[in-house]
Amino acid sequence: MLSEDVVETSAPGSEGSLGILAHHAPIMTELIPGEVLVRFADGHTTSRLVISGGFLEMSPEGRATILADSAERADEIDLTRAEADLEAARQMLEGTEVGSPEQAQARAALAHAETRIRVGRGER
Repeated sequence: MLSEDVVETSAPGSEGSLGILAHHAPIMTELIPGEVLVRFADGHTTSRLVISGGFLEMSPEGRATILADSAERADEIDLTRAEADLEAARQMLEGTEVGSPEQAQARAALAHAETRIRVGRGER
């Protein structure tokens, strides 16, 4: 989705938010549903993306790659669909057993829908 020069990326890591600067040490980490903020090399332009999870890899050459299950730019988010997805996730969560894989899947869907709505509305 993006291939421009970036100076900073903020992503939702499985163990907390990650702040990655250009030429960061090589890493590979799991990402959870949430918002990715990207600041471009001009220092003034940013981009907001919503991902449903995936992986972030920082190569030895200083290149960050995010492999996401799905990704949307803020301006591409259909709020009507996101609100319908939120309601569906809530209903799915109600019918799950505590600690089950289905509950984990429903919670991830809920988090993804909530983030899509927040970012789609331009909220932080």
